[in-house]
Amino acid sequence: MTRRSANVVVIGGGVNGTSIAMHLARLGAGKVILVERGHLAGGASGRSGAMVREHYLHPTLVKMAMEASDIFHNFADVIGGDARFIQTGRALFFGERDADAAHANVEMNRELGVEIQTLAPSELARIVPQANLDGIALGVYEPNSGYADPMATTYAYADQARNRGAEIVTGCAVTGINISGGRVTGVETEQGPIDADAIVAAIGPWVNKLAAPLGEFLPVTPIRVQMVHLRRPPSLESLGVNVIDYTTGAYFRVDAGHSTLVGGEEWDDLSEVVNPDAFGLNADHDTITRFWDRARLRFPGFDAATQRGGYGSLYDMTPDGNPILDRSPSVEGLYWATGFSGHGFKLSPVVGRMVAEFVMHGESSDHPIREFRASRFDEGDLLEAEHPYEGRRHQ
Repeated sequence: MTRRSANVVVIGGGVNGTSIAMHLARLGAGKVILVERGHLAGGASGRSGAMVREHYLHPTLVKMAMEASDIFHNFADVIGGDARFIQTGRALFFGERDADAAHANVEMNRELGVEIQTLAPSELARIVPQANLDGIALGVYEPNSGYADPMATTYAYADQARNRGAEIVTGCAVTGINISGGRVTGVETEQGPIDADAIVAAIGPWVNKLAAPLGEFLPVTPIRVQMVHLRRPPSLESLGVNVIDYTTGAYFRVDAGHSTLVGGEEWDDLSEVVNPDAFGLNADHDTITRFWDRARLRFPGFDAATQRGGYGSLYDMTPDGNPILDRSPSVEGLYWATGFSGHGFKLSPVVGRMVAEFVMHGESSDHPIREFRASRFDEGDLLEAEHPYEGRRHQ
């Protein structure tokens, strides 16, 4: 086996690993090698709902999401390539229990510059006329929201990384991290060792497979999530807005060919702990039925939809539902980018830059990366919303 060398090795070929590799190459980090055990976007990234939004419940995340949204709207100019972003708008439905929190969060978002507004049910009906709004006390609307193609986005980052001299190695698992004198010296892979001065592990729910042999543990839990694919009947073919229904716990993401992806965000929907190497890739029958029932409740026309299957994916959940972007406390030159908890896709263009700056300069240039440190969980300083929505694990 050939021994290779790099200045930085990025482990993981998902949307954030490729974004980090691209930004490292852009910033002049020297030789960058990304190593992925399968193919690019072969894990959670390729199965992402890939929604792009700015509405968040914490100011730091709002600011990051605003920058990321602007990038997706101008992807070819800012990144290069085509993320296949489609602007749909995004309507949020709230019952009485969350109305006060929604007002407070919209006010905070607007103060930071997000184009977002609250709507009375009568106003919401003009944007989503297909919906049954019984039990809806308040709507929130983001006109600039939409979705992208997660695979196209990942490959665009990878292509731009290559264009700047990075090497992308797929079909090659990293089997361990090499350390000498308390700092990294490289990685062991199935194709031989790679010497490196720095390593970034962006491997989501697999992170503790590399962390545990080093005596570290990151509070990241592999959670199986499911999505159901419904072909809308003619009565719903005009439904072109993404919808998040906080009363039923369902979300509805527009898909190609008059289809909608339906997912769940209630606490029970995000509670199935799994082995990330052996989990159900297809949606369960009872989940299909449960999500379809939620769809019918809010959009009666879905009663005549054709169910076209569904699939399982993974969230790498942390206790506060926000990522860990940090350096190892025990191994110099080792960095963790994990725990995205379902936010990874939409934040990827910004996370990639933040982590690349952190590796090269010890800090990110604008957004406070320290807020995403792993020690916040032991310190009791979680990244939490001031006005959370009830019953939601994924805010």
